Amino acid sequence: MNKFYNIWTLIFTMLTIPFVLAVGWNIDFSIFGLNVPGEEFKYADIFFSVSAGIVFTLGVLRASKKWAGINITRQKNRFLFYSSVSESRLKRVVLYNIIEMSFYLIFAFFFLVVMQTALYLGLVFVLLFLENLINTMFGVFKGTYSIGITSKAIIFVDRDVKAVYFKGLKKISKHQQTIYFEYVNDLVLHIPTNIIPREQEDSFLRTLQGVVDPNKVFYTGF
Repeated sequence: MNKFYNIWTLIFTMLTIPFVLAVGWNIDFSIFGLNVPGEEFKYADIFFSVSAGIVFTLGVLRASKKWAGINITRQKNRFLFYSSVSESRLKRVVLYNIIEMSFYLIFAFFFLVVMQTALYLGLVFVLLFLENLINTMFGVFKGTYSIGITSKAIIFVDRDVKAVYFKGLKKISKHQQTIYFEYVNDLVLHIPTNIIPREQEDSFLRTLQGVVDPNKVFYTGF
């Protein structure tokens, strides 16, 4: 999920930067058959507003999925197994979030301070930074980055939100640092084992086998 939204956010941002430079520095240039006459580019406000709207929409969609996942995992009574993510996983997630927030601040600084042309886009990156910061603080101090097993699925939430449903499973296998879930329709899903605290691994497996009968689904590698 994160990769999809990050890629498209970066694409639209990078497409906007040449126009910001052209208008900010009054440079005439052409792109995709469109002439951009520097400060005289009459569609500048509309273009920058649309770009900001697209990046904002991508951010909202991403944030809504993350917070919806957190809302589910906070309902601990719904889970047969529940645990915060492992310390090693938490450190990795926090590191990635810090890197991501750093880029948000760089773009915000560029659009708000350096060029002061696409102010709305700069404000959007400030909002993305704040949302990511709050989400990270909840994950670290409130323990909302977690993994759980219900009667129907495994659900985990950290930087990403993922649900692995049990219906249609034919094989569950563990290989190195990954657990694979193979389905009758040839679909294969996976979760990293490092998301589960080491002291909770046995409890996780017992709960999983209690929900997904080993007599019906083949287990290997455990």
